[in-house]
Amino acid sequence: MKILTLPPINGIGALTKLFSAGKTRKTTSSALKALSLLFVLLVVAGCGYHNPNMLPPDKQGKVLKLHIPIWPNPTNEIRLASDINNALQDWLGQSKQFTLVNSSGEADYVLNGTINAVSYTGRAYDAKDRAQALIATLSVGYTVTDTHTGKTAWQSTFALSETYSLQTDAHKKQALETLVDKLAEDIYLRLYSAISRYEKNKNRGN
Repeated sequence: MKILTLPPINGIGALTKLFSAGKTRKTTSSALKALSLLFVLLVVAGCGYHNPNMLPPDKQGKVLKLHIPIWPNPTNEIRLASDINNALQDWLGQSKQFTLVNSSGEADYVLNGTINAVSYTGRAYDAKDRAQALIATLSVGYTVTDTHTGKTAWQSTFALSETYSLQTDAHKKQALETLVDKLAEDIYLRLYSAISRYEKNKNRGN
């Protein structure tokens, strides 16, 4: 009888080969997701923004009290103002740099804004020139006010867009929800850095 002799297993290297043989697809997928996330973070960092929650505790700065009132909403999207307020509360409530308060009298800063417009334009059409997909665009403006001085610490106006299918009304609702979440996330990423720059300039003037 011929005896089959297996080569000795070379520790971690062999185990890694055995494991990766059956997990190639999953590993590749995970690697692609990780690379995508890294790319997004690098782009954000390259634009001068960073997540202050990722900084060491000694570099995170002081905690600021922030009030977020309901923004005026002249559009036909009735729930839009409350949805934006809830999204801002959710995102900024995660921040270690802000404590959300219920009134401007308690706050160091107030985040006021206006929903300028919501528009829907055609994106894809069928043979009879009927729209099959639309682009939802949310246009807003917002201002951060220093309650101690009454001065504007930061302001911005911009628009966000999202494409959705006309097959069901649910797609329109989902598109608006995505726009609202993107808006809140964008403000979350930029706000503390903007206020920090303002406070540095304010302290230089004193």
